[in-house]
Amino acid sequence: MSEVVNINGTKLPIEELHLSFLIHKLRNEYGFLESSRNNIPISGTGEIMPLYTYPCYEYLRSIDWIGAKVFEYGCGYSTLWWSSQKADIYGIESEKEWADKINSYGKLENINVETNIKEYVASIRKHKTKFDVIIIDGLARYDCVSPAIDALKDGGIIILDNSDWHTNTKELLDDNSELIPVHFSGFKPIHVETETTSCYIHRNFNRKSRTILPMGGTKRTRHEDD
Repeated sequence: MSEVVNINGTKLPIEELHLSFLIHKLRNEYGFLESSRNNIPISGTGEIMPLYTYPCYEYLRSIDWIGAKVFEYGCGYSTLWWSSQKADIYGIESEKEWADKINSYGKLENINVETNIKEYVASIRKHKTKFDVIIIDGLARYDCVSPAIDALKDGGIIILDNSDWHTNTKELLDDNSELIPVHFSGFKPIHVETETTSCYIHRNFNRKSRTILPMGGTKRTRHEDD
């Protein structure tokens, strides 16, 4: 029989109490309720965030991306988030209406999103530069892998969203011995199923996390035994 707790005269099984705490954090500190209500991925602080899994987002937001060159195959709210990190954004988007919307947000930011579908896969090459971050989250993901690897800066990172769905693309990236795969599985804003966003980190990647305190976490003093 499970433990029962008494809260102001109301008896509640301990597991239901714990579940209520988890729902409270997801609702408020992760921003899931507002994200679902407005169909816009936002964090608990109201910040627009990428539609990556929460664990992946938490890892990425811990890193200083100021001045990083980012290319996105498939643009969206993630583009706005990368811009908020003061990165330089380039990308290709298959839907012109959405690309125009993102560019309108970025008039005062360094955002340059194109919509030339005929050159979608090869569009990354026109910039003649290497990128710190390349996101594969749009059309023809499998075909985008080769040009993405060619354009990745030594010490960069490739992000593949929905890697649990795009398994052939995942396996193609897995075959590259210079990239270390880290699969972040979990919930996302708006979505109700667990999914996976994968980061393929070049072996010379050297950006350190500024903090590992997660959303909904408690800032504690250093443990006395540490």
